[in-house]
Amino acid sequence: MKIQLNRKQFDDALGVVAGAAAARASLPILSHLYLEAQGDTMRLVGSDLEQWVECRIPAIVGEDGATTLPARLLTELVGSLGGEEINIESGERHQAILTSGDSRYQLLGLPAEEYPPIPEIESPSELALPAKHFLEMVGSVEFAVSKEEARQTLTGIRMEFEGDTLRLVATDTHRLAVRTARIDSGAGEPTSAIVPLKAIQLVHKIPTAETITLRLGMHRAAFLGENAAVYTQLIEGQYPNYQRVIPQEYTRKWTLMAQDFRNALRRAYLVARSNSNKVYLRTEGEKLVITAQGDVGEATERVDLIREGDDLEIAFNARYILDVLDVVKSEGVVIELTEALRPAVFKPAEMDDYLCVIMPMAL
Repeated sequence: MKIQLNRKQFDDALGVVAGAAAARASLPILSHLYLEAQGDTMRLVGSDLEQWVECRIPAIVGEDGATTLPARLLTELVGSLGGEEINIESGERHQAILTSGDSRYQLLGLPAEEYPPIPEIESPSELALPAKHFLEMVGSVEFAVSKEEARQTLTGIRMEFEGDTLRLVATDTHRLAVRTARIDSGAGEPTSAIVPLKAIQLVHKIPTAETITLRLGMHRAAFLGENAAVYTQLIEGQYPNYQRVIPQEYTRKWTLMAQDFRNALRRAYLVARSNSNKVYLRTEGEKLVITAQGDVGEATERVDLIREGDDLEIAFNARYILDVLDVVKSEGVVIELTEALRPAVFKPAEMDDYLCVIMPMAL
């Protein structure tokens, strides 16, 4: 392999694919990146055997070929070089000579043929949608993904295609976030899959231009952007029946200005975080009173609201509410409640495409 690359483009591509490489790999090859020169393109791949990230950049190729090089070393080295161009030439025993300006490095790689290939996706359902919209949808639910490995099915985002509807769901059993969107192109047969959170985080990094294409198969999925893609194994298992968790009726309804509520809650959280993030919400006339107690003192905030139903006092983890308020794009937020120990539903005031169910804390 003999190739010349723009250093900035190479550096950006490494930042995309290196995230998929395994930091502590049982197989040494998984701590490497696969580099392939062909035609007028450099193809880079990173993988940990569960996710694969592929990126292509333009190049001047003097000789086709492939090699693998250590992901961390290569990424740090290319990021610190000062030249505009980088030349890579692979030689015998999987060595590669990298030169840029007055810098010259000889790096030790591993056989390219040992690198795990990107797997095929069996009979995928496919749809394309605006990349910005999809990433915003993902961002509105991913905070609710469980971090507990013991419940594997909850450590990813459930994606459902049905007709002209795409639905994203995430839950850690303490809260449930659901985002729905109408899509122009139907996905054929109804399909659902649980996509690992790591794959979603890698999708955020790939260049996507205006459109991103989703392919969901039986065991794998792909997210295709512009000159870059993420491939992932899906999480196997039965996702819980989340529809049963969503309250179908309420006896009290609070409507608040999202920004005012967010600011007041964020201040009270400074005190609440020393006491399991616990804040108390109660209505007094046309005010919502927010209180918190902790080792550092006490907090009281009052925010205007429009209310339906009787007074109520209820306690929540403030961090859970702030996570919702940080992704709500409308000016107002609606909270639908029944009793102090029953889950509450948080929604944007002007839209019906999003909701988050949050379990209360004991008073």
